[in-house]
Amino acid sequence: MSRLLPHIAAIEACKAAASLQILPPQWREKAVEEAGAALLEMPSAHGDKLENEIRTRKFRLMMANAGQSHKWVKQRFAPGNLPMRLEDILQIHRMLAEEAGIRSETVGVMRKAGRQVITGSKEIGFHAGAPASRLSQLMKQFVRFINGKRLAHLPPIIHALVGHFFITTIHPFEDGNGRLSRLVSAGILFQRGYNGHGFYALSNYFYENEERYHRILFKQSHGPCPDLTEFVAFGMEGLLCELHGINSFIKIKLDRIVDREARPSLSRRRRRYQRY
Repeated sequence: MSRLLPHIAAIEACKAAASLQILPPQWREKAVEEAGAALLEMPSAHGDKLENEIRTRKFRLMMANAGQSHKWVKQRFAPGNLPMRLEDILQIHRMLAEEAGIRSETVGVMRKAGRQVITGSKEIGFHAGAPASRLSQLMKQFVRFINGKRLAHLPPIIHALVGHFFITTIHPFEDGNGRLSRLVSAGILFQRGYNGHGFYALSNYFYENEERYHRILFKQSHGPCPDLTEFVAFGMEGLLCELHGINSFIKIKLDRIVDREARPSLSRRRRRYQRY
């Protein structure tokens, strides 16, 4: 915890941005769209068709992250609502699949077999996830864990990032686990008083620092005794970047309002002087 104290203090200093309803209009949605378009426009270094397909898929995933599922999560996990349930997680997965145009019997259903996925675009390693036979039990434990008093006593961003890490490590579904984990962590932030900021901060920051994100996840999820400090610190950096940006946006808006209010007064003074 001592390593995280500077991050906690910095986020607390920006707490006003975390609790306000103000969010730069279409700021993050536009950033996601532009980032995806840039991925599609960049020529492949080797003219690789597979690489272009991967870029297209990333674009679709990023756009899906700004869809109706985010609005549903924000409404469902408003402060004071019931804690997260396993059915909520299944529902989020169904909505993500619908947004991505996926129609299969695996939607909203935990996987029935083992699943290995490549970690990172540079093949940092393979992540197998939990054994399929243990998924039902592990996900019930996961829900109890994220709703428990121990995490509730920690700062909201640590709570959200711990939830993100473990659902990604368990890897309960055939596909969409990354998007799901980001919405689960956003749900935790919403329920603990954050508005739209946490979702956009973590999603965009993880996309922009994808290799580092996967490297840290792989390192900790495959160790004998995971130490989440590095991953939590990494995620806190992303949220802090978002809150700084929102504070700057609010300051600019307030300065413009003050300037507009001051102009009529100055104009009246000028007219008064001109009479003389």
